Amino acid sequence: NIDYRQDIAIVAVVPGVSGEEIVAIAQYFLDPKTNGAEVAFLVQDEWQRKGIGTLLLEYIAQIARQRGVKRFWAKVLPTNDAMLSIFHNSGYKINQKFDGYAYDITYDLTEQK
Repeated sequence: NIDYRQDIAIVAVVPGVSGEEIVAIAQYFLDPKTNGAEVAFLVQDEWQRKGIGTLLLEYIAQIARQRGVKRFWAKVLPTNDAMLSIFHNSGYKINQKFDGYAYDITYDLTEQK
């Protein structure tokens, strides 16, 4: 269950044989104490590197800003070049730290490059 007062999920769909098929999803989960949100993405392999992740990030960031969310954070594996590229090319100032396992990425939704 998603609590739409604090959490948002959006999907990308394409026409399929029996209707629309979901090919990607973006979600954020608000921490009301910090007014920041963890953001996560999933794009089907055959739909990666086609701009869908970038569009989902732009749209979910717009929704978040309208709802007063100030920053996003995410944990990204170092092998996930596509997602790292999306974050670095997002137009936001990125802070990135490697914890020995994954990158902790944060960025301020109110501060663009």
